[in-house]
Amino acid sequence: MENDSFHLSLEQEFQIRLVEESANAMSREQMADLLVQLSRLMMIKDNVIRSLVKNDILQIS
Repeated sequence: MENDSFHLSLEQEFQIRLVEESANAMSREQMADLLVQLSRLMMIKDNVIRSLVKNDILQIS
């Protein structure tokens, strides 16, 4: 199943390139801190999506 929402837009690809360039200038400690922050944000995003799906399912019933 091919879905365009599973791919990055051209703008997102550009943003990734900027992140790569920034990462090359970071120390190992800065990268580790950023990785922890990113992991936390992804978990929060998962929780928000899970909550939205759960609430939507409850409202449909």
